[in-house]
Amino acid sequence: MIKPNEYVNLKNKIHELISVYKSVNDKNVVTTIKNDTFALGVQYGIEQTDEWKHLVQAVDEISCSHQKADKFLLGIETLVVPFAMPSTKQIGKLFKKYKKVPDFEQSEFDLYETSYLGVNDTGNAKKFLILPNSEGQLFGVIGDLDVQVVNGLCAVCHTIGNVSLFSTKVKQRGANGNYVKRGNYICRHSENCNHQLVDLENLYNFTDSVVKY
Repeated sequence: MIKPNEYVNLKNKIHELISVYKSVNDKNVVTTIKNDTFALGVQYGIEQTDEWKHLVQAVDEISCSHQKADKFLLGIETLVVPFAMPSTKQIGKLFKKYKKVPDFEQSEFDLYETSYLGVNDTGNAKKFLILPNSEGQLFGVIGDLDVQVVNGLCAVCHTIGNVSLFSTKVKQRGANGNYVKRGNYICRHSENCNHQLVDLENLYNFTDSVVKY
C-alpha cells in the first residue's frame, strides 16, 4: 500500500513520461526517464502487484495517451491508503477554541491524493487547516489568508503557483503569554497543493512552524 503523496508523485511522473514521448526525440533520454519512472514501483513496494504491472505494460508503449494512463492509474488508486477524514467530534477538538468551523466533511476532498486538509473562509479572510506532524498527530490551525494572490513558491508543496500569505500567531518558546506572528506563502487552494505535494518533509516542516512553541 502507498501514501497519497506517493500516488501523487507516481501519477505526475507517469504523465511527465507521456509528455516526454511526444516532445523528446532522443531515445536514450526517453529510456532514462522511463526507467526512473518505473523504478517507483520498486521504491514504493508495489512492483509485484497486478495493478502496477498493467500500468507499466500500458505506459511502456510510446503511443500511450494521457487518457489511457489515467484509466490504469485508477487501478493504482486501489493501492492507496487514503487520508483518514476526522470525525465531527475530532474536528471539534482540533478547533475547540473556535465556534464557527467550516464543515470539512462536506468539502470535496480527493482523499486518495490528500495529505492535509484546508478550507478557505473567504468571508473572513481566514484559512482553516488540519495538519499532520511526522508522528501522525493532527493539529487544527487557523490563520489569516491575504486576499492578494501572487505567483510564488508554496511552503507546503514547494511548487511555484498561485500563493497567498498565510499568517498565524505562535506562542514563543519560554515566553509567558507572548506571541509572534509568522507568515508563510502557501497555495491559495489546498486541493491544488495536495495534487503537487510529493515530499512530506516539507509538509511536516510547515506544521512545525505554525504549531510549535
